[in-house]
Amino acid sequence: MPPGEVAGGDDALAGSEPDEAAASAPRLALVCGLLFAVIALMILLPSGPGASSILSIFIGGALVVAVTAARVPRLWVVRISLLVVLMAAGSITLTWAFGDTATTAGLGMTTVLVVAVPVAVISALRDAHTVSIQAVFGAIAVYLVVGLAFALAANIDARVSGDQYFAQVKDASISQYVYFSYVTLATLGYGDLTPATALGRLLAVFETIAGSLYLVTAVSLIVSRVGAPRAPRSRR
Repeated sequence: MPPGEVAGGDDALAGSEPDEAAASAPRLALVCGLLFAVIALMILLPSGPGASSILSIFIGGALVVAVTAARVPRLWVVRISLLVVLMAAGSITLTWAFGDTATTAGLGMTTVLVVAVPVAVISALRDAHTVSIQAVFGAIAVYLVVGLAFALAANIDARVSGDQYFAQVKDASISQYVYFSYVTLATLGYGDLTPATALGRLLAVFETIAGSLYLVTAVSLIVSRVGAPRAPRSRR
């Protein structure tokens, strides 16, 4: 062994990052599972403080898991997790105290989730040397978040404008917004709900285009390259 060389040094350094990156895969899978649960609860649960409280807990859980998947320092994981717990507790308290008038708190947590998941996915995958199964889970998580983002945008549009968002429903529920968003994202177009406003139609067009392009480009490319080495990032 040459003098000054540490035994297994290069191998240890080379193996530490892939092992750490691979640990994100089950966490990203759990993020996907929690996102599916959040979507299902938004559609299935009736309106009320109990349902809103359950939803806040699941959103908080998805946020915490997303943070751990992002492989941020443990201290920041603890800090952010405490902040998420406080947000969830505040949302639940406001919901029980003020009922439906406090749904803005739930929308706030959903907004944080929509922003946090893509950031966590990018952070979890930024140092991966190969296209692995965790990249597939990350792509699925982002796709699910896109649907939530458009449902959130539609809900906010209806609240700000005060106009009837759907032609068939006077006062739409969160269940209907989420259902319509994913039907539009998947380009199914059942026609049972249609936007009544110009901005609503524009959002539907953007969501249809985004969903189609994302599936045929990002997801298909990632799935076709699972196991292939990633192109190295240029260093300046």
